[in-house]
Amino acid sequence: MTTRTRTPLRAMGATATVAVALSLFVVPSAAVAATTPEPPSSGFVQSEEFAAAGVQRIGGADRYAVSAGVAASEFTTSPLVFVASGEGYADALSASAVAGAQRAPVLLVSRSGISDLVATQLTKLNPDVIVVVGGTVSVSSDVEKALGEFADDVQRVVGDTRYEVSARLSQQTLWPKNPVAYIASGQVFPDALSGSAAAGQLGGPVLLVQKDGIPGAIGLEIARLAPSKLIVLGGENTISESVVTTLRGIVRDTTRIGGADRYAVSAATSARAFPVGASTVFVASGSVFPDALSGSAAAIKAHGPVLLVTVDSVPGVVGAELDRLNPTRIVVLGGERTVSESVRAQLAGYIVPS
Repeated sequence: MTTRTRTPLRAMGATATVAVALSLFVVPSAAVAATTPEPPSSGFVQSEEFAAAGVQRIGGADRYAVSAGVAASEFTTSPLVFVASGEGYADALSASAVAGAQRAPVLLVSRSGISDLVATQLTKLNPDVIVVVGGTVSVSSDVEKALGEFADDVQRVVGDTRYEVSARLSQQTLWPKNPVAYIASGQVFPDALSGSAAAGQLGGPVLLVQKDGIPGAIGLEIARLAPSKLIVLGGENTISESVVTTLRGIVRDTTRIGGADRYAVSAATSARAFPVGASTVFVASGSVFPDALSGSAAAIKAHGPVLLVTVDSVPGVVGAELDRLNPTRIVVLGGERTVSESVRAQLAGYIVPS
């Protein structure tokens, strides 16, 4: 077996030459085909009616097809790819920010298989390194082995809990003296969906905490990072004031971004991270998690936020933020069951002609 020097993930940049350990894997055919979806409407769907207005939809038959569509639309090749479970949100919440900060995509798999569309995108991306996020309960060892067909080096970031996974992702990808770290609930997903795009844009991680406590691994990672600023996502119903007080004792400049609901938090998070606006904005459902998980890394690459909407409306606070951002392009993540065509039509009204 030929070997090359392995480079830590945090040493890799978007254009870095990646040194990896060469591994040869036998690919279980069952693992690749186990979650092959029905043929999607297409990986990247853009109707003529809205194309002129600059509103695009990345849709597909399921979350795996959307994941592949995001990669097809926003990434040509990538030396680094993150792979996470599409069946649970905890691991990918943290992965999206660190992936996007390194201009790498996040692709979703099931515990037991890689869909054909995701496999196709992995082939096109031609990565040197694939990072599997989470343990074998989330992504099986068979899938990990199958991923060896697409990259010389397949690594796994694991922990006993979602909080340990969150801390280790940050530890393996980010250097100390980071300017900012975002703190989000590990028990609910909405706030971190928008926070991932903001954190990655500013070069920071999303670290997960409990409502009433800071897990030990997270506390240690905050101390290691020594960020200049902490931004806590969500109100007291998701992260208590006692946790914020404790965080402020670690990093004096600790600020909470709250709001009446997940849509208000989404808009406020965008406003803070993108004060001068953004030419590209990604829009996803605030009711389900998979589409925004893949989309957040792409949004970071495009230097844009992720804003949340309902299936059939653009909340007023989100509309106001879209007005302020002045986008020339809006990307809708997911199919019509999560973000309706009527919402897509409304979004066209926020496009500024280029």
